[in-house]
Amino acid sequence: MSQTPIDPQPVKTGSPLLLIMLAAAYCLAYIDRLIMAVVAEPVKAEFNLTDAELFLLTGAAFVLIYGAFGLVAGWMLDRFKRNRIIAVAMAFWSAFTAACGLATNFPMLAAARAGVGIGESAIVPAAMASISDNYPPEKRPMAMGFFYAGGMVGIFLAFVVGGWIAEEYGWRYAFYLAGPPGIILALLILWKGGDAAEKQPASAADLNRSTFADVWRNKPLVWTLAASSVLTFVNFGLINMLGSFFIRTHGMTVKEIGMIFGPVMAIGMAGGLIIGGWIGNRLARHGVDALMRFSVWNAFLLFPIYMLVFLAPSKELAIAATFTGTLVSVLYSPCFSAAYQAISAPHTRATAAGISGCANAIIGGALTTFLVGALSDHWAPRFGVDSLKYAMMVGLVSCLISGCLFVYARHLTKRERPDLMTGSAS
Repeated sequence: MSQTPIDPQPVKTGSPLLLIMLAAAYCLAYIDRLIMAVVAEPVKAEFNLTDAELFLLTGAAFVLIYGAFGLVAGWMLDRFKRNRIIAVAMAFWSAFTAACGLATNFPMLAAARAGVGIGESAIVPAAMASISDNYPPEKRPMAMGFFYAGGMVGIFLAFVVGGWIAEEYGWRYAFYLAGPPGIILALLILWKGGDAAEKQPASAADLNRSTFADVWRNKPLVWTLAASSVLTFVNFGLINMLGSFFIRTHGMTVKEIGMIFGPVMAIGMAGGLIIGGWIGNRLARHGVDALMRFSVWNAFLLFPIYMLVFLAPSKELAIAATFTGTLVSVLYSPCFSAAYQAISAPHTRATAAGISGCANAIIGGALTTFLVGALSDHWAPRFGVDSLKYAMMVGLVSCLISGCLFVYARHLTKRERPDLMTGSAS
């Protein structure tokens, strides 16, 4: 018996320049999306916001638009020149990031955040499809992990540099300075993106088919994307709230959040993605089943780790648990991404990534985040500053739900796509 690749589609051996540019773009995207979380408390004070309104800015005002336009971006990226779409999208979101600093009221700030979400919706679908087209299956998880790690560098810069700027010069200047680098990189991608970013040639039949319908008919893919969308609350929505949790529960300042909490998250998540990519490259040799089993246990493991964050009796223990939690929260990402791209038909890869981004944004980033914020407001008269902590603990049920969904997705894949599960052939 010999092993065959997860995905027999012919691919190139890799494009390091493309991967570096995509990772740099994702770094800037994370800076621009997380600056709001860094300056959340000063913004709340200036505009006299409730928790629900605050987490609307850090969550739904960004991610709902991000998710909806991700569907459009995925469809376009399966049909048109990717480097041009990425460049225009980067310039768009960077301009709206700077515009956040000009907002004089809550509606203006929410509108600017929506603009950031529109632009950023293209980067992940473009990266997932481009990496899948340019890297063989056994190298995709590490390449995807490297791309995602660019975002973790963005977390570090957003909290450390953004927190320092906000503390020294005011929260508006954090937005003013975050925008221009994206426009510069957009020009570089337009100039140097080249053929590496382009999609594989599609047949006329594929171009005339609905990629959305093809994804919907692929039930293993649908349930795999659903499982990830629920788990997104832990590695996106929860991160947007943890700064406020440490300020309220452990008395940290905005500057301390930037200098301590930011690096803890960034280093933990970057390490988790690189380790997850290394693990994924090895699991990918054994087929999709190994990648999905890893995602299952990863989802269940997150529940006790993050419960320790909220129940820790000291700030130091809570920070240590946060480091562990952020590392473990993204271990599955390269494996999950490689798995769903393998399950996807080649002509639907960007569309599938766009649908994944939409589902992640709506379910894990917006809906769950907003409900947790609303629950915190509801419990505030009874529990005071601890209301947010208890609401976030309730939100951790998403880990258990996600684990169960991954189990079901694995079952469907084993039943409907047995050729992908073990990679073995006679």
